[in-house]
Amino acid sequence: MNLHTPTFEEALEATQKKLIKTMGTNCTINVYRTLNDQLLQTIIKVDAQKFREELRYKREEILEHSHINGFTLIIVECNSQPLGLAYGYDYPQTDGFFLDTLASMAERKGIGHILATLLLIHSQNRGHNQVTLYTEEKDEKGRPLRRFYEKMGFSYLGTEQYKGDVMKIHLNSEKIQKLFEKYIA
Repeated sequence: MNLHTPTFEEALEATQKKLIKTMGTNCTINVYRTLNDQLLQTIIKVDAQKFREELRYKREEILEHSHINGFTLIIVECNSQPLGLAYGYDYPQTDGFFLDTLASMAERKGIGHILATLLLIHSQNRGHNQVTLYTEEKDEKGRPLRRFYEKMGFSYLGTEQYKGDVMKIHLNSEKIQKLFEKYIA
């Protein structure tokens, strides 16, 4: 089997095409390594709409995260409105990446899977061999969040008090190629 692990740039280009097909309108996908006030407000707005209060970050916490090495924010917008966002950064405890926040404003359109796949490709392209995140088995609306990540190849490692369910995926070219083909190509 001949594997071509997509570069992050190739994945972004393919995602742009997929979004136009999925959403039926021209959408943009942008990647940021630093925050400005407008981006910070976008994150706060999405957090307020998608996460219950105890899971929302304060402005200062988001800014603190943006200063961690490897910070990467991906925002999908359609008609000048955020459709979804994901961000993460290098995980200091490991040689991996930490997927901190993932939110989709359009459910059942594959936006969450696309964003997660992009961050996994980004992580592998940067030389990381694993990605870690915290989630919960189900959210307050009954959506199976842990299952969402398990379908992508993440393993449940246990539950930590105050942090939630710990999930991790070990990255390799085969997994990345399969995720790219399933969720983006």
